[in-house]
Amino acid sequence: MHLMTPQRWLETYFDQTSQPSIQQLHRWLRDGKIPGKKVGGTWFIDAHAWLADGDELVARVLEAG
Repeated sequence: MHLMTPQRWLETYFDQTSQPSIQQLHRWLRDGKIPGKKVGGTWFIDAHAWLADGDELVARVLEAG
């Protein structure tokens, strides 16, 4: 599991001109469209789970290294 803040995730995976808003990202997290967890009121995105998109082999490779 590789947890990232929403802002860092947006900066890493989206071009600045195509980034969804933080509010939209929080909505996706609440709706379960993006894997993440809320810790003490702050959302974190599980980047490895998002990249693997349900593929167990990809998930194991990402976790290994």
